[in-house]
Amino acid sequence: MTLSMSTTRDDDTCTVSIAGDVDLSTAGELDREVLAAVDSGATTVVVDLAEVTFIDSAGINTLLKGRRHAGEQGRQLRIANATGVVRDVLDMTGVLAHLSG
Repeated sequence: MTLSMSTTRDDDTCTVSIAGDVDLSTAGELDREVLAAVDSGATTVVVDLAEVTFIDSAGINTLLKGRRHAGEQGRQLRIANATGVVRDVLDMTGVLAHLSG
């Protein structure tokens, strides 16, 4: 499945909404979008995973990289709306609480 993304801005919050599979073949696209959102100057970046159907270690690494980059810039990055297998994978790997808060 392909990956589609859209980014919206509301005051100091930038939301990156993702749909599809986040895996090795699509993680680079997500990486560019998340880093651009962080670098946009928004205080908070929210990565909305409501429409994500699959995530692997490359996708998780990309989210953690984005979180780290946001912290270095004095900004926040968190995920929202992880459900089903995506939520299970994030929980099993121990990153759900870290990325949700």
